[in-house]
Amino acid sequence: MVPELGQPAVRERFIYSYRLIYEILPETLHILAVIHGRRLLESIEDRFEP
Repeated sequence: MVPELGQPAVRERFIYSYRLIYEILPETLHILAVIHGRRLLESIEDRFEP
């Protein structure tokens, strides 16, 4: 789970220096963002509004 968002369906995976943020839905997986690991998520969290 992504700590900044607190949504159980939104997960993250660290790949080298990047964070892959994705959402798990019943029949699909959505890639929401690929951001550099040092970038603060607060600056883009408006994109993740349900």
